[in-house]
Amino acid sequence: MSNLKTLIIFITVVILIYGSANFYLYRRTMQAASPSDSWVWVLRALLIIAILSYPLGRILGSGNSMGVFLIWMGSFYLAVMTYGVMIALIVDIVRLIDLPTGWLPRWMIANPLQTGRMIFAGSVVIITFLLVGGHVRSLYPTMPEYTIELDKFSEDRDEYRIVMLADLHLGVIVGEKRLTRIVEQINELSPDLVLIAGDLIDESADGMPWMIEPLSGIESTDGVYAVTGNHEVYAGVSEFEALIQKAGVRVLRNEIATIEGVATLVGLDDPGNGREKQKKIAMTEILKDTDKEQPVILILHTPISKRVKEAERAGVDLMLCGHVHGGQLWPVKYIAEATYRVKTGLTHLGKMNFYLTSGVGTWGPPVRIGAAPEIVTFILKKRLDE
Repeated sequence: MSNLKTLIIFITVVILIYGSANFYLYRRTMQAASPSDSWVWVLRALLIIAILSYPLGRILGSGNSMGVFLIWMGSFYLAVMTYGVMIALIVDIVRLIDLPTGWLPRWMIANPLQTGRMIFAGSVVIITFLLVGGHVRSLYPTMPEYTIELDKFSEDRDEYRIVMLADLHLGVIVGEKRLTRIVEQINELSPDLVLIAGDLIDESADGMPWMIEPLSGIESTDGVYAVTGNHEVYAGVSEFEALIQKAGVRVLRNEIATIEGVATLVGLDDPGNGREKQKKIAMTEILKDTDKEQPVILILHTPISKRVKEAERAGVDLMLCGHVHGGQLWPVKYIAEATYRVKTGLTHLGKMNFYLTSGVGTWGPPVRIGAAPEIVTFILKKRLDE
């Protein structure tokens, strides 16, 4: 299937899902709120503006204030839509169960108009609380730290500190001030090495030269390495690579880099959901020239289950992935983990240490619920014989 056909199908599916979800939410909201005649058009207009804000903002782009405003508004609305549809579904399921059973108390359904308005008001309160709390949560990453003991780690070193992050999605929502703060937090961890596991940007690299200066401020003994994520593929890998190299960051594209006396880094390109034709390179082919006396650290943005298993069989010591954001909005986490058949956090697959980060930025809604952002530190040490 050609890239154009894949893109058309993808856009069509997105429009159908977005349109269907909003049609359902619009109908249920108007029914529940039952506004008086003077307020019908006000509520209707607010809903239509909110529904159209994100696509209109993206069409206008981030080059003007109206586009930026609509992107922010529409991004928050995506969270409103998600939880609004969930609440509406729960209410409809309860009503359907009540039809044959009559289990709901009569006082709850005696006055349908009053009940509907109470549900609407309660939903507004709940969603507002979730949005405010979730936005604040998204701004303050946690700093988990893990000790990874490796058989092949050099005896000449006590430890080696690797700071890993992913899914910043730099652009309109996560801008220069936020990036500067994240860089400061990275530097406070005194890293020997910094690894960025994809989706550093969320928009075209042509409009993001502002990211060069903050990224250049990362203080790391052995430098900063990155791999592409699906959003780099969408934005243009070549443009992204040219931009990020100006900040002193090396992009590993199906290649290896050796940190002498420490580890071999292997960075794989993200397939970008099939939008960019790529020749899949076998893991054994990539690893054939690696130093077998050093640990192998593999970075791949999307936790593709076949690649994870392939890495385990090939003898990778530590594999790092991102992409799923920990679900970002509860309970999406469980859907994402079931889809990729991996769990967020550190797991041990045979002899391989596997880490799936929840990421540090946001995509879509600038909100995190049940999925804290994080900047992760791995302390590599020699495994001691027990």
